Amino acid sequence: MKKTLIVLAFITALFCTEKAQAQLNIYVGYSPEFFSTKTPAHDSIMFFHGFNIGLGWEFDLGKNFSLNAGAQYRMALRDAITPKDPSSTYMSGPAYREKQYLVDVPVLFKYNVHGGDKFTFSPFVGPMLSCGIYAKTTHINNPDTHYDWYKDNGVAYHPNKRFNLYAVAGFEFDIFKISISFGGRYGFLNLNKNTDTTTRAVGFFFNFGHTF
Repeated sequence: MKKTLIVLAFITALFCTEKAQAQLNIYVGYSPEFFSTKTPAHDSIMFFHGFNIGLGWEFDLGKNFSLNAGAQYRMALRDAITPKDPSSTYMSGPAYREKQYLVDVPVLFKYNVHGGDKFTFSPFVGPMLSCGIYAKTTHINNPDTHYDWYKDNGVAYHPNKRFNLYAVAGFEFDIFKISISFGGRYGFLNLNKNTDTTTRAVGFFFNFGHTF
């Protein structure tokens, strides 16, 4: 909780900076993500695909450098199969679908390469710190079955850490205050709190937004 407050305080401090030149961008998009978990017994991958909505403030830090801070809400689906025998990868039970709800606060430091007058098409690359605020997964056919990603300890879901550090790369196209961005992100940190268990996240994004 203290780390979350530190991130929020950092974002607030940006707004209090007199020389800060910020632009607000509200966006919607598609953001699939893979969660790869490795244990001494077996490995597994969970794939969620769905939509996100968010807002971010772009702070100009000088030539070609900027910092984007905001918040986003993601709602995604996952199709899974219940294993009959956890020790076997060949035996499987009935299929089911889960819905994921996730709220996080991303802070992205970007190096941009701009081009054009009335429009810009710029590749960007940089690190992104993500602070998870809320993450929950619910079975669609059985709403009583749900997991809190930061508290529960089950077969597929373990207590996870709220912070992750991503390497982000992509492209952004801006014209008449309309922005289109796409790219990928790779999580470096182990999200799992359990011993001898490693969980990492890799995702992609395609966003359509408006700058105010």
